[in-house]
Amino acid sequence: ATSWISKVETLPGNFLKHGYLSAGYGKIAHNRFLEDDIRDYTPGYYKMMNRPADVTHPDAALRRKTMPGSQTKLWSDNWSWGILPDDWDRDDPKKMQQDTEQANRTIALLRDKHSQPFFVACGFWKPHVPWTVPQRYLDLYPLESIAIPPGYKADDLEDLPAPARWLATHRGEHDYIVKHGLWRQCLQAFYASISYVDEQIGRVLDALEAGPNRDNTIIVFAADNGWHTGEKNHWSKFFLSELACQVVFAISVPGMKPQVCATPVSLLDIYPTLRGLCRLAPPATHALDGVDLSSILRGATSDRGKPVLSTYGRGCHSVRDARFRYTRYRNGDEELYDHDTDRWEWNNLAADSRFAAVKQRLAVFLPTDDAPDVESVAGRDGDDTNKWEDEAFAKP
Repeated sequence: ATSWISKVETLPGNFLKHGYLSAGYGKIAHNRFLEDDIRDYTPGYYKMMNRPADVTHPDAALRRKTMPGSQTKLWSDNWSWGILPDDWDRDDPKKMQQDTEQANRTIALLRDKHSQPFFVACGFWKPHVPWTVPQRYLDLYPLESIAIPPGYKADDLEDLPAPARWLATHRGEHDYIVKHGLWRQCLQAFYASISYVDEQIGRVLDALEAGPNRDNTIIVFAADNGWHTGEKNHWSKFFLSELACQVVFAISVPGMKPQVCATPVSLLDIYPTLRGLCRLAPPATHALDGVDLSSILRGATSDRGKPVLSTYGRGCHSVRDARFRYTRYRNGDEELYDHDTDRWEWNNLAADSRFAAVKQRLAVFLPTDDAPDVESVAGRDGDDTNKWEDEAFAKP
């Protein structure tokens, strides 16, 4: 790798430099410039994910039931789900799905006493597609009991600007799913995959609780993106919305009182927060954009100090504070939602003059200069940056 990002001092690398055992198991960086960089991990304590993220089953019919890809064919290889025999991952390590394997590696580390402090990143693939899990997880969600998501609204696209409508619909997944009567089947497979990975997370936490490291280990639990399941006629991420940008996020620090905080924070805050809690020097290679959340964790404040920024596509940014989400696209189109009254972002208030001051206040936090792309080729997961640039802002 030759990109600048391959040369930065990463979070596990920072801990390794400060004398920690650094371990990484599974889906962590998920970036071609960082994923194979074992410099950041203690020798023998790194096992990256495999692609495709699936088991090798001798019977292809059991391994996967494939839903053909979207009309754009961008996800034809991945957009699928399958059913494994119910005993598939119980005993034979050769048959385990990789999330089970990575949980087992992390559990083994947590059960041991160590002569040095440790940093371990355990990255699970699920509920990313393909949604292939043993039968018992699908049995948790009978098809007849599955409802259409509450955030779905048939005319939800009508007040969206053209770039947002393009992002929502250009892949064609929702049209395909509805046309073929697959909405509930997709939800069943998605929910089953969540339950599968939830069980792996529980196994890891149980091992920490039962082991010798429970009283002096900080836990960060986070996802990497949200997910649409038909809302705004959209499936997956690739969208500047609450559903796509919001993630599960929790931090547990020994000795700190549990609390629920509604303050929007960023995944960029993980690095400076852990560095601050563990009293490590900042990285030598670059400045951190995130915020140290230690004072929020202690209950001293609920103020991050600034709203959270999300970006998708050059010049297209979304800013979220405690109440509003404001999005501006490169062509000047806008969205504004009041989350005090509009959880599902059904009512775009950007054109309402009563909220001009809100837009002005949040616009201060929009970037004025966008960094160049690391590379200008179709990214992983079918995220075709060139197509976004060319088509979303095409003149009628």
